[in-house]
Amino acid sequence: MIWERKPIDPRRAAALRAIHETEVFLADCLRHPEKVRRIPAVRVGFGRFPKGLAEEFWGSVLGTT
Repeated sequence: MIWERKPIDPRRAAALRAIHETEVFLADCLRHPEKVRRIPAVRVGFGRFPKGLAEEFWGSVLGTT
């Protein structure tokens, strides 16, 4: 007997791919913490970022600097 697979909904397939990619990314970050880019944070009402930090951060993340 040949088993026929039901076609998978494209939205479900995309969701499963996204979950898998996220799992792989997080596992790699845990294996190689030196490669992880820390996201800067300042507690609301307790300070400000230095001028230009956002441009530097996003430029390094997006590879434009």
